[in-house]
Amino acid sequence: MEFNEIIERIVKSTNLSAEVLNSKINDKIAELDNLVSKEGAAHIIANELGVNLIDSDASQDFVNIKNLVGGLRNVIVLGKVTDTFPVTTFEKDGKKKQVGSLSLNDGTGFARVVFWDDSINIFKNIKENDIIKVINAYVKENKFGKLELHVSYRTKVRVNPDDIDPKSINATDKQSKAEFVDIVEIKPDSFVKCFGAIVQVYKKNIFFNVCPQCGKSIKSDEGLSMCSEHGKVSPSRKMFVTFVLDDGTGTIRCTSFGRDAEVIMGMPTIEAIKLADSHEDSTFPVDSIKSKILGKEVFIYGRTSLNTFTNSIEIITSRIVENIDYNVELKRIAEEVEFGDKN
Repeated sequence: MEFNEIIERIVKSTNLSAEVLNSKINDKIAELDNLVSKEGAAHIIANELGVNLIDSDASQDFVNIKNLVGGLRNVIVLGKVTDTFPVTTFEKDGKKKQVGSLSLNDGTGFARVVFWDDSINIFKNIKENDIIKVINAYVKENKFGKLELHVSYRTKVRVNPDDIDPKSINATDKQSKAEFVDIVEIKPDSFVKCFGAIVQVYKKNIFFNVCPQCGKSIKSDEGLSMCSEHGKVSPSRKMFVTFVLDDGTGTIRCTSFGRDAEVIMGMPTIEAIKLADSHEDSTFPVDSIKSKILGKEVFIYGRTSLNTFTNSIEIITSRIVENIDYNVELKRIAEEVEFGDKN
């Protein structure tokens, strides 16, 4: 769709004039440091105003979540929101970024839908149990090999669309609800949340190399960094940290990646990299903050698995809450337990 056609479509759908729209578009381009075209900025403004620029989306085929494949673009998915996760703010290349996500179920499976930066305003208006239609999203494989739907400026998100009967979506929220448990009761292959204090942090290399284009782990081949999808690349470094959580009933080993690792470490990845490089020691960042980490109390959300080498259960975290308002967090957990009992 050409730029003038986009402007015409927005003008017809809103009370805004072309002059006001052009001003908003120029402001958006400046806000994004000229990293988007006029057409791209116009798509973002249209999305923020709730103007549909996608023709005949109702006639296009939905993709069942179970059939999603990494690399798919212009995907249309319809489902029920079974959980939402807080917006996280972080810094990348000296710029503040925001990301939020939700869990979507269409009866065939679950998918995480990821909203970035300018789409955060859309995300904030979506609630658990809403029916959403995601149009023109793209599918990406995360570092755990799980598929995610990513919302871009071309994506249209319709919340509780009038032409969709909620009863037609055979969604279940079983996966989205983590069970609050004592560590001593944790079993493998379950999604849990628990509260405890960090009593140990493992001193080891806390970085791993990924492809800067797709985020997948890369392999070394004759001294070259090779991505299975993009071939020879100059790798980016991501951070992870392994620690032990104690809740008074037992202890469990936990591993956090990316933003979760930054929460535990109390520093962004780029700062940890600078510390490690300046001391020529990839374990130095752990030493530098270990005294601050030990004793830190956190809520942990994550997937459990059995480590066959040690024959012990471990947690890969999916969310960490610190600076806890205990009353709010415990009230929410109590409400979830009560809801579960009723069902």
